[in-house]
Amino acid sequence: MSTNNEFNVVVIEDDNADFIILESLLQASQRFRFKLTHVKSFQQAQQFLTEASHDIFLLDYFLGADTAIDFLKEASLLHIPQPVVVLTGADSGRIDDEVINLGAADFIPKNELSTSLLERTIHHAVEHKRAEINLERLAKRDPLTGLGNRLLFEEMLEASLARAERKKGKLAVLFLDLDRFKEINDSLGHPTGDLLLTLIADRIRKVIRNSDFAARIGGDEFTILVDEIHAYEDAVLVANKLLEAIAPPTAIRGHELNISASIGIALYPENGKTPIKLMQKADIALYEAKRHGINRLQCFTARLQTQLEKSIRLEKGLRRALEHNECELYLQPKWNLCDQKIIGFEALLRWLEDEGGVKRFISPTEFIPVAEKTGLIIPLGEWVIYQACKLLKAWEAQGISHYPIAINVSPLQLKSGNFGASLKAILDEEGIPAHLLEIELTEETLVDIYSEDDNALEELEQIRSTGARISIDDFGTGYSSLKYLKHFPSDYLKIDKSFVSVEGMDSLAEPAICRAIVTMAESLGMQVIAEGIETDKQLQALTAIKCSMGQGYLIAKPMPAEQALLFAQNHNGMEREQPVPSPSAGENDSQ
Repeated sequence: MSTNNEFNVVVIEDDNADFIILESLLQASQRFRFKLTHVKSFQQAQQFLTEASHDIFLLDYFLGADTAIDFLKEASLLHIPQPVVVLTGADSGRIDDEVINLGAADFIPKNELSTSLLERTIHHAVEHKRAEINLERLAKRDPLTGLGNRLLFEEMLEASLARAERKKGKLAVLFLDLDRFKEINDSLGHPTGDLLLTLIADRIRKVIRNSDFAARIGGDEFTILVDEIHAYEDAVLVANKLLEAIAPPTAIRGHELNISASIGIALYPENGKTPIKLMQKADIALYEAKRHGINRLQCFTARLQTQLEKSIRLEKGLRRALEHNECELYLQPKWNLCDQKIIGFEALLRWLEDEGGVKRFISPTEFIPVAEKTGLIIPLGEWVIYQACKLLKAWEAQGISHYPIAINVSPLQLKSGNFGASLKAILDEEGIPAHLLEIELTEETLVDIYSEDDNALEELEQIRSTGARISIDDFGTGYSSLKYLKHFPSDYLKIDKSFVSVEGMDSLAEPAICRAIVTMAESLGMQVIAEGIETDKQLQALTAIKCSMGQGYLIAKPMPAEQALLFAQNHNGMEREQPVPSPSAGENDSQ
């Protein structure tokens, strides 16, 4: 772009005589210096739409079979930063209104052209456009770091994609996420976290080129547009430089922090040709990078493409399953360790996919992550609550009211804002005593609620106010603090299966950890449920450390609700019998 006294002007004019007149008028200027580039057709002018080396377009309204309308529409679509002034020999107020409505900065009849008019029009159009862009970008900036926000990043990416398409070029989209940032926020406070984000943003700026663009799109997530690359290796080089720039120890508010990041990379045109596809695939690559540890980068690959296609297929299937009632509720018995009598159940969601008449169970380990990511976990979770309540009501009609059912609740359900009210409404509608319904939350969910989400915390308080009991699931696998349990005491702690049983081992996998959890729970007035009990030795060891309840294949696998009730009634009246097998995979899952 030029200085305030010099303007690079693209003149789009198919009449040589009119161009010569325009050129002479501009060269006669005493105030400004005009550098002209002359093109004669709309097609030739298109290449300049994606270049940033000029300040303004002077556009003849009639260009052979084309008009300024076509040019203005494409300029608007590409969000070009240069103003367009339309010139015409026709005397028409309709044309004037039409081009202004399409985004033209001004409209000048050719018979009114003069040096002073052109000077004023060009100067004002350029300055006004620059001020407009500055204001727009201020509104689309992240207030903490000064980087762009998601909306501005998508606009910049869209314009860069248009340039790359015309030039047959390449670009890359990088998704960057700080490793263990949440731990810093939780332990040192949000002011320290904010300072760290500001510092990371500054380090990102110093690595990328002027032609690249960085944005903070939420939390500790950053996106970087690496423009005009030649090959895949160029994007990897930038990603490695970013990882190196972020890595040095950082002193903030008296704390020396060791920071690392993970990066996912998507390439144009190999991985997609639209902003949404490239950002989606960079995000998938980032998830894969984080899955393998910290301080890693990952490019989107054919294998990840296969995973994406599978995820899309599962999402479509889940939507169909909800519409066509392909889901089923299985129950896994919970029992007293002392006498192995059944005392309740955990509800587990099963999906029997019907594809072209062929039915097969889809493992929860496959579809639950997809449901979480797409938000389908909310209607699925609601379906589970309704089915559990219907079971409890049916049992009550048979005079059976001593088997509570536990249901797993996703963080997304709590964050939806109406879970507590919805739960109470269902309980009231079905006439179910609240104590017969237990809500299971993972340890990590409880920490998230207390550290970040006041709305979800209110939801949790509302759940407790209904009288429903609460279990903390997967305990010991996360990073909870005792203060969360103390401030919000649950009814039960569930020892994660990984501490109880390991394949090929008869004895208790982690006896010291199990003992510590039982002792802690007792001091907080909670009962303990051990998951995944598979052998008599594990049962004996858990009984010895005063763990009171359990679940696991030693007594029963998950089974259809009708079988589960019959199994519980028979089991509580006779010696232990062989468990009823489940046709599905992943029985010890979370939903």
